[in-house]
Amino acid sequence: MKNTLGGLRKAYTNLFVNPYFIFFIGFFALAVVYLFRGFVMHGQESYFFYRISNFVLENNIPNYDFLSFGGRAFFYSLGSSLFLVLNNMLLGISVETLLVVAPPVFGLLSLILFYCILRSFKLSRNVLSFACYILILSPVFLYSFTHFTSFTIPLFLNLLGFFFLIQKKRIFSYLSFLVYLLLPFFGFIHILFGLLLGFFYFYSIKKLKRFVPYAFIILLVLFLNNQFVGFGLDIINYQFRQLFFAFGGEYGLSIFLIFLSVFGLGSLWQKKYQNLIYYMFFLISIFFLILNIRYLIYINLILCILGAFGLRYIYKLKWTSALIRNLTVILLIGGVIFSGVSFLTDNVKQNPIKGLVDALDFIEGRISPRDVVFSHEDYGIYINSISKKKNFIDFNRAYAPRLKERLFSLDKVFYSRSLTTTLNIFNEFKITHILITPEMKNGLVWNRGNEGLLYVLDKNPDYFSRMYNEGGYEVWRVL
Repeated sequence: MKNTLGGLRKAYTNLFVNPYFIFFIGFFALAVVYLFRGFVMHGQESYFFYRISNFVLENNIPNYDFLSFGGRAFFYSLGSSLFLVLNNMLLGISVETLLVVAPPVFGLLSLILFYCILRSFKLSRNVLSFACYILILSPVFLYSFTHFTSFTIPLFLNLLGFFFLIQKKRIFSYLSFLVYLLLPFFGFIHILFGLLLGFFYFYSIKKLKRFVPYAFIILLVLFLNNQFVGFGLDIINYQFRQLFFAFGGEYGLSIFLIFLSVFGLGSLWQKKYQNLIYYMFFLISIFFLILNIRYLIYINLILCILGAFGLRYIYKLKWTSALIRNLTVILLIGGVIFSGVSFLTDNVKQNPIKGLVDALDFIEGRISPRDVVFSHEDYGIYINSISKKKNFIDFNRAYAPRLKERLFSLDKVFYSRSLTTTLNIFNEFKITHILITPEMKNGLVWNRGNEGLLYVLDKNPDYFSRMYNEGGYEVWRVL
């Protein structure tokens, strides 16, 4: 019996650390969403890139966006859009197809690169495997590769560039250089991680002189590409809870991963100052995260590795009871799994849903291209992309015109019962139509049917006319 149990344990262990099994689990986690949602575009970012890519196809690279925020300068990083456009032009693959198919493909490739990079540093099989499984189940990874986002391609490129960088053959150094030259087109935050990782790698192998040409040429390309002006390292105001998925962050970190990472740092501290370079890399990354929440995708990679070390460290501690040790480890692993499953559960539904699409199709055919549609910022991109009309506000706040005034006015209109206040704001921003959704009436904005704007619309038929009312979706015209 003992030999049989030992044989089974060895077989399960070999399966657990098998790279092909890891890659299968990774692909399954990414693909399972599509089985429920369908092979359709999903999420605001996908629709944003769909609109911008088609805009570039029709007008080359424009300098003005007529739809976002009622009209704004075209300060967008073009890397993802150019990828979609070039594939459409060279391979004939439609932008919509690429937006659906590319995320899981890049996700699987990123997981393979992550595994190969860690294997190059000769980590133990258990730590390597745990790091990969934690990555697969992290909300940040799933967010990046279950639909097309601004992270989908640059995260893959950063991993690919570093993988080439650590190879011994010179040809890989040239390939790494070429990959890093692409990153400036995706925004400063992505090249920042690449340069930081390259600096610490060359420093660790005592070949820092090799880093200088990388940094100089890449930063030069970044400057010539106008990214210091158009998409710099924004200091973004965000709430602390957005860093954590459990507290409402759209792609936040798992609390259980944070806990494991603390023990991972404790594991490194056993060698004290021999690991000083890793502490410095981690602290600088935390500083960049404080400046820009988008750096979360790279912090997540670091924490997945630390979490794997932390799990091993906890298991090897001297416990008074093997049962308590095993239950603690199971609880932590279960917590990581729960975070990933919770994210997948929250994202299996198609977004936008049919009711919203129908309302936006109605808007497309019934109002002028010069008109501005007022709604919650969660619907701004859909107003631009589906109805092809101007919005008042959307999620893409970087370099938006009169942003503070718009945010203040948004709250004023939503919650004020004053007709005069509402009309003054609508006149100031040339708002002609209003889109209201069931979500807005059920917690996203209001909790009762007579609050703020809902009251103003209902009590002033001489100033507002309801054009559309289907399934809780309403379109109002300002008279």
